[in-house]
Amino acid sequence: MVLPFWILAQASRDDLLEVSFLDVGQGDAIFIQTPEGHQILIDGGPDPERICLALGEKLPFWDRDIDLLILTHPHLDHLTGLMEVLHRYRIGEVIQPEVVYYSPVYAQWKWEMKAKGINPTYAVRGQKIDLGDGVELRVLHPPPEGMESVNDNGIVIRLDYGEIGFLLTADISFQVEKVLLHQGVNLEATVLKVAHHGGVDSTLPQFLEACDPAFAVVSVGKNVFAHPAPSVITRLENKAGAQNVLLTSEVGTITFTTDGEKLWVKTDKG
Repeated sequence: MVLPFWILAQASRDDLLEVSFLDVGQGDAIFIQTPEGHQILIDGGPDPERICLALGEKLPFWDRDIDLLILTHPHLDHLTGLMEVLHRYRIGEVIQPEVVYYSPVYAQWKWEMKAKGINPTYAVRGQKIDLGDGVELRVLHPPPEGMESVNDNGIVIRLDYGEIGFLLTADISFQVEKVLLHQGVNLEATVLKVAHHGGVDSTLPQFLEACDPAFAVVSVGKNVFAHPAPSVITRLENKAGAQNVLLTSEVGTITFTTDGEKLWVKTDKG
């Protein structure tokens, strides 16, 4: 995939989509602002303080509204930070997978949503959300029948604006990648959020070939899991170029801004 890219100094146009991969440590958190002003948060990372600080850098102090919150799956490195977000922000809608899983934090999450009158929508392949101005969010996974593991029940999202696409793969394994390949869905994306923090159990060569990303983002922090795997980083660098493989552990929050044709990228470290 060959596209023109520019480093973003400052953007103030009203037709821009902004997608930020927040630096929250060893976990995922993605904040999206659409041209129509919709604010979407996907996952919240493992640390309530870090996600709130990261959101505070993206939103003015008086803005306490998140239109759509998506929990890709209930593991703590995606869920824990959302507990504080639920306390501090007014949440419009919640999308999450329907999964059998127990942890004290997840039990508290379900209880507090019920107390606030939030009835989540369960994600299933084929759902589409029109975010206006040509921005569309689509759920590619999980299927109606579900998958065996919590990670593989995670929500895979495609976000498109004009010629620019983002593929957000949660913590899925190669088993789900094979399912997506077999289904023949369009996986080509300008920006790939690499699955499972770059773990060795994801990012098959044939999956990466189908995605053909210009940029690959690994949301990762200090961890005991050897994430990201050197073999995965090598594959990503061979596909997108070493300069276009971005790790939050190295460059901080990574923000992509697009008008649907051009793409700008900015990181905390330049």
